[in-house]
Amino acid sequence: MIRSYGRIFIRSIFWISFGVWILLQGHCGPIPDSFPKAKNGILLISSELLAENKIVPLSGEWEFQEGFANKGSLGVIAVPGFWEDSEFPAFKGKAFGAATYKLKVVGLSAGEYAIKFHEIHNAYRVFINGKQLLEFGKVSAKPEGEIRRIGKPIVHFLVENEKEPLEITLEISNWFEGVGGIRRTPELGNFHSISAIDKTKRKLDFLTFGALLFFGFSSFFFYLLTKEESSSIYLSLVCATLGLRIFFTEEHYIFEAFPQFPPLLEFRIDQGSLFFLSAVFLSYIRSLFPNELKPIPYRIFLIPNFLMLGIFWMFEGDVLESVFEAYLIFMFALILVVFVVMIKAALNQRTGSVVFLISCLLLLVGALNDTLSRLGLITTPYIVPYTFLLFIAFQSVLISIRYRSLLKFTDSLNHELEVKFRAISASIREAILVSDATGKILFWNEGAVKIFGWEAEEMLNSPLEKILPERIRNKHKKAFLRFYSSRRKNHPSQTIEMIGLKKDNTEFSLELSVTHWIIEQDQYVGLIIRDVTQRKNLESQRDKALSLLQSDLHTAEKLQKSMFPDPNSKNWPFPWSVLYLPMGPIGGDLYDIRKTQNGSWRFFIADATGHGTQAALLTMAIKADYDTVEDMDSPPGIILEQLNQQIHPMFHNLNALFTAFLLDWDPKSGKIQYASGGHPEQIILADGKKIALQKTGPILGLKPSAKFRTESYSFDSSFRLFLFSDGAFEVFDKNLIQLYGEDRFHSYLRENSETPIQEILDSHLRSLYLFRESQDLTDDLTFLAITLGE
Repeated sequence: MIRSYGRIFIRSIFWISFGVWILLQGHCGPIPDSFPKAKNGILLISSELLAENKIVPLSGEWEFQEGFANKGSLGVIAVPGFWEDSEFPAFKGKAFGAATYKLKVVGLSAGEYAIKFHEIHNAYRVFINGKQLLEFGKVSAKPEGEIRRIGKPIVHFLVENEKEPLEITLEISNWFEGVGGIRRTPELGNFHSISAIDKTKRKLDFLTFGALLFFGFSSFFFYLLTKEESSSIYLSLVCATLGLRIFFTEEHYIFEAFPQFPPLLEFRIDQGSLFFLSAVFLSYIRSLFPNELKPIPYRIFLIPNFLMLGIFWMFEGDVLESVFEAYLIFMFALILVVFVVMIKAALNQRTGSVVFLISCLLLLVGALNDTLSRLGLITTPYIVPYTFLLFIAFQSVLISIRYRSLLKFTDSLNHELEVKFRAISASIREAILVSDATGKILFWNEGAVKIFGWEAEEMLNSPLEKILPERIRNKHKKAFLRFYSSRRKNHPSQTIEMIGLKKDNTEFSLELSVTHWIIEQDQYVGLIIRDVTQRKNLESQRDKALSLLQSDLHTAEKLQKSMFPDPNSKNWPFPWSVLYLPMGPIGGDLYDIRKTQNGSWRFFIADATGHGTQAALLTMAIKADYDTVEDMDSPPGIILEQLNQQIHPMFHNLNALFTAFLLDWDPKSGKIQYASGGHPEQIILADGKKIALQKTGPILGLKPSAKFRTESYSFDSSFRLFLFSDGAFEVFDKNLIQLYGEDRFHSYLRENSETPIQEILDSHLRSLYLFRESQDLTDDLTFLAITLGE
């Protein structure tokens, strides 16, 4: 296959190159100009030239004057050409203005003649021997009076006296285009020759339009049918754009159909369609050869198309001409890219690449031939319309080739998928069944044999309900029929649990996954069945274990809460309140308040690492060891040292740690003593001032010989003591970006120094949930508020 494509490519290049060489050898020799050219405003031709039904271009030097009045000749000007390129001071470098062109044709014999006018900017009048025969648009010496019109009219006239020269006068005004003058040469011939060529051109245009219409609709409907080949929709857009251009270019049929069509709009559609056409054509090539035309180069050339189209649509005059000239340079680069992509695709043997390259080369040969013929270097007829039709026809062939390749690939893929499906279904443990709309089993894999016990030969063409116990068959058969009748609109893919029946009449629990598909209006259902008897037994055991665990956790929760003092349990000598929120039923925070033997009140709070059951067990261990030292009259620092020594062996083996804070308050003297083992700064508010009780030692459980310093304060009046774990402020927002933080928490306490202590706790909890946007907290939270010394 690769070699055959290579041979086709090499042969195509050879024959096209050979044809171009023969064409150039036969017609591109050093011959003189085929037609005479005007000199000093006079064109000499022979009657025999026109007798041969030839069309004579009226090119050369025309007499030129400023404005429309007979102001005298400025000299001669080249046709075709633009007056801004002349050396006349009034026109040099100026696109806008009004001028008169004159040409005398000598040598015409009596007869019926016609002149075919092409592109003349921007409106003009035609006089033959002083008689006005045509006004195309509305000529004006001022911008506001001009009405632009574009087209290729034919002026028909008689020559009665062959001895008198034919005088052609063109009065031209241009107040719109970026260039002024005669862009393409008018052509003179006998009336029948001009008319015949014009009719032929029109027939060819409508033939081209019909072909474009056919290919465009074919490609569009092909895309609607397949929805796979995106290149076909781009080809239909290319055909639609080219078909539209037939009405707006060359003969400009749009003005014949709609004489009042706005000329400016016609110009924008005519020229602007090129921008859109190149973008669509580039997208067409991208859809054909995505590996050769990468996304970045594609966008680099696609985006400027639309940018320049927007500029082109908004501006006029010199800007329009400059944009279009820049776009022509851009188009040249785009053409180079297209040819590079085509050659790379052909070398990589992409599907249809050789056909596409041949079609583009044919179009290039046609364009080259017409260009050389127009320049008079060869005498061959124009062939671009024909090569263009061939180009479009080749694209249809290309789409057909790609579609056939897609069908082959699909068939191959289907076969491969079928083989893989059977191999996979034979190797997996689950039962795989396929049934039709009547519930008849069409496929039965090895997994089904192992689960149910029936061989495939026993089950194929059997009713699907055979795998169910008889007592539930009718119920599930009705559900199965409803499943089909609803066409699964209300039945998304789902998993169903039910009872199955094995060949030996053993019932078992099964899990059934159902899927559905349609092939050529035939409905099928696929079932994947798993024996979940063992899983059900395990789930039952799990549920029992979970129930027992929940019961134990409930008991542990009661036990843990019983360890903590309750602000409402007795008449405390000072008001206090607590907010205790573990993440689960039990948590890793601990607090305690009790009176010592020397009459002081001791406040204790601790926070073990982790959460849940593990942290709760550590907390109970801390509480048990704390109870052995809490009645000692030693300072808080000594108490924490003894607690650390007792608990270190166990915590060290468990790689566990905890922070603790201990404070003694003597109600008689108003003196407090405290020690902090790695715990966050606790807060005292007294006389409107904040006192931060900082750490006086390391985290407990790190090393047995850790020392904890005791700090003391004295208060003559009442004050508020706030004890808390880090869960009171180490709270992140919903997106885990911003931290609530100690500073915000301390500021909140100061702002509420006079608020009742229970309201402080409730308000802080609300602010945390608001900060979390109602999400659950991520750490145990303990927060005590105590008023002392009242």
